[in-house]
Amino acid sequence: MAAERRSGAESSRKVLGLLLAFDERRHTLTASQLAEAIDAPLSSTYRYLSVLRDSGLLEEAEASGSYRLTSRVIGMARAARVALGGLERLARPVLERIAAESGETALLVRRVGTVAVCVDRAESPHPVRLQFDPGQPMPLHLGSAARVLLSGMPAGERDAYLARLAGEEAGAGGPELRVPGAQEIASVAQTGWTQSFEEVDEGIWGAAAAVREQGRLVASLGVAGPLFRLGEQERERVIGLVRRGAVEIGVELDRLR
Repeated sequence: MAAERRSGAESSRKVLGLLLAFDERRHTLTASQLAEAIDAPLSSTYRYLSVLRDSGLLEEAEASGSYRLTSRVIGMARAARVALGGLERLARPVLERIAAESGETALLVRRVGTVAVCVDRAESPHPVRLQFDPGQPMPLHLGSAARVLLSGMPAGERDAYLARLAGEEAGAGGPELRVPGAQEIASVAQTGWTQSFEEVDEGIWGAAAAVREQGRLVASLGVAGPLFRLGEQERERVIGLVRRGAVEIGVELDRLR
């Protein structure tokens, strides 16, 4: 019975993984691409695709063997925006201002379970810039914006997450995972901000700060860009922009209450 429950949970994760494989640039994908995205055999992937087709969330595209999301997911996206309340609306002008003043991409990121999800962004005006789509999930321990969110998790959940990572690191045969220690996370929680160097993408630096509503961490505001444009003095300036922007959003959120 326990084995059946584990099998069912794994299948559910694979189905959700198929939905999360789509984004603005990867809006139409073949079955083979989807199988690779969820690390599943093609035969199993077709079964998962059948579930999503029957639910009306996925349909076959004109290109033979390709799939795309249906308009039914628009309702889900609208529900997510309503659930965010005033956060996204209040953060938008701050994101745009920081992107303009820093010249780099500004991100608003929230925690969903054990992943960090970009909920909005304002892009850098430069042709070489960070590519990160709203809705794209990322691990909680990699990158400044995600690590700020990790620092705000309830202690029990955070400890369990870090313990699982430590176990994966111990059993990994390849390159070591970057697992932050409890002291590092405690420092981020105390200061309310952090920075990262090439943790998610090579050559990319990032900084992020906690957005708080009534003292509770609800999101992180971050900036990320290529290191070749961001010397030490410029990084310090951007950190200031991010920290002040996060405080500004928090003040506006508190005024809504």
